[in-house]
This record gives sequence, structure tokens and C-alpha cells, in this order.
Amino acid sequence: MADLVPATIGKYRIERELGRGASGVVYLGLDGLRGRKVAVKQMHAHLLAEPAQAARHRRQLQSEAALAARLRHPNIVRLLDADESATPPYLVFEYLSGRPLSDHASADNLLPVAQVLDIAFKCGHALEYAERQGLVHRDIKPANLLLADDGEVKLVDFGAALSTQSEATQLAGLVGSPSYMSPEQVREETLTHHSDMFSLGVVVYELLTGRRPFDGETDFATLYRISHDAAAAPSLLRASLPAEVDAFVLRALAKAPQDRFAHWSDWADALLALSRSLPRQKSQDTETERFARLRALPFFADFHDVALWELMRLGNWRRVPRGTVLMREGTPGDSFCILIEGEVNITRQGWQLCTLDAGVSFGEMTFLRPDAPIRTATAVSGSEVLVLKVRNPALRGASDTLQSCFDKAFIKLLVGRLVATNEQVAEWDLVAAPPENS
Repeated sequence: MADLVPATIGKYRIERELGRGASGVVYLGLDGLRGRKVAVKQMHAHLLAEPAQAARHRRQLQSEAALAARLRHPNIVRLLDADESATPPYLVFEYLSGRPLSDHASADNLLPVAQVLDIAFKCGHALEYAERQGLVHRDIKPANLLLADDGEVKLVDFGAALSTQSEATQLAGLVGSPSYMSPEQVREETLTHHSDMFSLGVVVYELLTGRRPFDGETDFATLYRISHDAAAAPSLLRASLPAEVDAFVLRALAKAPQDRFAHWSDWADALLALSRSLPRQKSQDTETERFARLRALPFFADFHDVALWELMRLGNWRRVPRGTVLMREGTPGDSFCILIEGEVNITRQGWQLCTLDAGVSFGEMTFLRPDAPIRTATAVSGSEVLVLKVRNPALRGASDTLQSCFDKAFIKLLVGRLVATNEQVAEWDLVAAPPENS
């Protein structure tokens, strides 16, 4: 008989069960105070039946809470609350309306290749962030990757994570899911980010083909194949996959850690190159490419990766033809633009002021001076352009980190313009100065 769904857990009203595993059950809950849905992960009551076992499981949950509380990344589900002393104890996470990637791990329901590469890119960034926090996830699998209804992907469940910076006792032995373990995980060797890289490579393989690369008839057979057998090229299972995809996946699945990508940044660079090689229309840039475009611009040099991902969701990308009026002098404005590609002509009262090239903002004064929202110049595309449009109210409601990054970028930009103006004025003074009497 299925367990009854509790009416409440702590202050959270429970609506339904979302899923369950060996250590607990995840429920959809409602935080009445804040009016938001949450995911409540409650430990199985039977794990607390024996005192020594109960103490060990409580310590494990406390460790998961401590690790999760350190993580702030747009592709990692955020911990909102915890009660380790409750019976049973529970953790509360942000709720993501969507489905696990395991729903797209069968041949009859595969995602487009470009989307799989985008997912791999974002997960790599999330795991690079976790690595900087001293964490190895140890349980990367499709069920622990959630795909939101809006296409965003988030990593969940750091319950098995290894902290390379902690001296506290941690889960030992074969930790993780057999089909996704790395060879060094199978051998119970010291783990680094390369282990998570292998596991994510298995996930990518499965999302591309609908098959796991090393599955055997038993867990033991699977672990043996992980340690000894080479993976078949993904294109053998999906003929439309290009050779470059085969090369990427098989490198991620190399038996020796040193034969995989050296760093997550190398993983990202390889995915970016792959993404660019896929045939599609010019307007269909993937998020992987858009992130790379932003990262390459000097304007964003001091932006953290987390801030850039937030901006990706905040802004609106527009590609417009030459001669398009982007902003008009004398009209109200509640947004500014970052010029990603092309050139824009700036005029005032019919006079040409300057031509902007890619990598700068324009229209930002309505954000910096909210008391003066009227445009003081006209911006017209001098060629086909790609701009990132950001609405002022959206940025004011963004994280302090993103706002701080923009403040610094705007100051640097305005100082540069002031210096250039002063130099121009100095040149005019020299030209206008009368000749000295001889």
C-alpha cells in the first residue's frame, strides 16, 4: 500500500508527491507565507528506526543541507529551508515546473541535438562552479537534471557530494548510480571533477541516442564494462550525428581522467565549437553561443558567469536590418541596449555624433537617471545589427550581483567617453587657437 501523503510538513502545506528514492520522498508543497510552490524532500521514517542508523542519516542530511546552502548558480536548484531536527527531517528547495531529463532518455522521445549540447554546456558550467566550491557531485544522472517548462536546466541532489575541502566524515565506498559511475569511481579511487565529467558524458550519450554506453545485464556487469569496454560511437545508434559529436562524447568517456577534457572550460570550448558547426538559420543562435558572444565582449569582462546567465534570461535578443530606428530622440525610454554585432549611428537634432561598434551599450542614461526618462539622441542601425535589449525595471529587480556588475561597466564606459570627449575638445582648442606672434 502506498504511503499516505502528509497534509503538512513543518509550515508547508503538501499538495502531492513528486518522486521518491532510497533516502526520502519529494513532495510539492506550498509556502503560504511567501505564496510560492516549493519542493520538500523528507527523509524516510524507517531510516530513523534504529538510533545509530538514525544519527548517521541525520548527519548525512545535515551535510547535504550545508553543501546546498553554499551553492548559488542559475543551473543548480536552490536550498530555501531545512529542519534537520524534525522527525523525519526535511529540506526545502525551489520548485521547478518541468520534468527530469530521464523523460528524454529513450529513443522515442529524444531532444534535438542542439538542445542536448546546450544542456551539456549549462551543466558543465554548474559543475565548474561546484568544483570551485570544492565539490564533486558523484551522482550525475538524467534523474538529477531537471528540464523546466521554459527550457532551463537545473542540477539537483547533492546528497552524495564529496567535499574536497572538508575534514568531516563523508559517504565512502561505491557512491552513485552504477550506470553513470566513472572508472575511478568504480575502483574507489580519489575523485576529481573528471569523475563528474565522465558521468555527464554518459548522460549526454544517453540523451543523444536513447541508450547508455556501458549497460550490462547486472550492476556488476555494468561496472565491469565501465572499467574495461570502450563505448560505441553515438553515431552508430543515431546515424545523423556528425563525427565531431562522436569525438566530443568519446573524449568525455575516456577511461583515464587525464585523457578527458582537462578543465570544464575546455569542455565548454569544445561544445561551443560543436554548436557552431550544426546547420541552422542565422537567427537560431543557441544559448551556448549567446553566452560565448557576451563573454567575448569587453563590456562584460568583469561580469561573473552567474551574472551573465541571469542576464541571458533577463534580456531580449533582437536582430534588425540596416536603417532600423532603435531609439528616437525626444521620446520616453525604459530600456537600453548592448550592441552585440554590427554598428549603430547616434544623432542629435540631425547631427551625427558618432558611430558605435559592437561591445558597447547605448540608451543607458534612462537607467542611470530614472528622473529623466526622455531620450536625448536617436540610434539607427548602420548595418544589420544584433542587440541585447534590457528593460530598466527588469534590471532594477535583478540580483544585487548583476546590478553591481552593470554599475561598474557603465562607470567604465562613461569614463571612457568622457576622456574621449576631453581629448576631442583639446584638439579643437589647438585648431582654433590663433598663431603666436613672432
